[in-house]
Amino acid sequence: MKSRLLRKVAKSQKYQILTSIKKSQGLSVAELCKKVGLSYMGVKQHCISLEKDGYLDAWRRPKGMGRPEKAYRLTPLAQEFFPTQYTDLTAEILTSSIKMYGNDAADKILFLIYQALTEDYLKKIKATDAISRAQELTALREQAGYMAEVQINPTTKAFEILEYNSPVIEISDRFPIIQSLEQQLFQKVMGYPVKRSEERISGLYRCTFEIDAPVNVESIPEAPADVAVA
Repeated sequence: MKSRLLRKVAKSQKYQILTSIKKSQGLSVAELCKKVGLSYMGVKQHCISLEKDGYLDAWRRPKGMGRPEKAYRLTPLAQEFFPTQYTDLTAEILTSSIKMYGNDAADKILFLIYQALTEDYLKKIKATDAISRAQELTALREQAGYMAEVQINPTTKAFEILEYNSPVIEISDRFPIIQSLEQQLFQKVMGYPVKRSEERISGLYRCTFEIDAPVNVESIPEAPADVAVA
């Protein structure tokens, strides 16, 4: 059911709006117009429709001067438009493994899964310098539905890989070891210390992998400035 939904909406204007908002902490109609290339009224009508269907949440965002402006962010319901890898069946299998083989059985299974994934990434990534390796890793994660990109944090000037979607978010919530396994995967693939942090607000998901590697910051685009969320 979900795969059919994704194929249907992937090229739609509403999906472009949802994707743009997902990579932010909230956007106004005017900001969305610039990102998706639609008219103001066209974007506004889509946003009203998506809000009515429960996929967007609107709030008044403070501005430096003048009246607060209306902005939109995703609700948790909007996650159904974005890829997931693990299903309820996977969770049941992991839970059943604990009942049959002990408390650490699920962790051992997940460890083997991420070990195999790490080895697969290491075979596919050919670059030797940090930025090129990050770009190749990001491309692999993008293919898997993580909505990933390489950026420089405009505040800290840290070299980062950002991910705006987690196909494993539901299983990760039930088995938190995945968060540590992801951090270890990035560290082994990149060959440098990696710090993982996660942010969630309403339907926003953003996972940051900060990479402690020497890079030329001028060769990477800066991350857009964060939009304050009320």
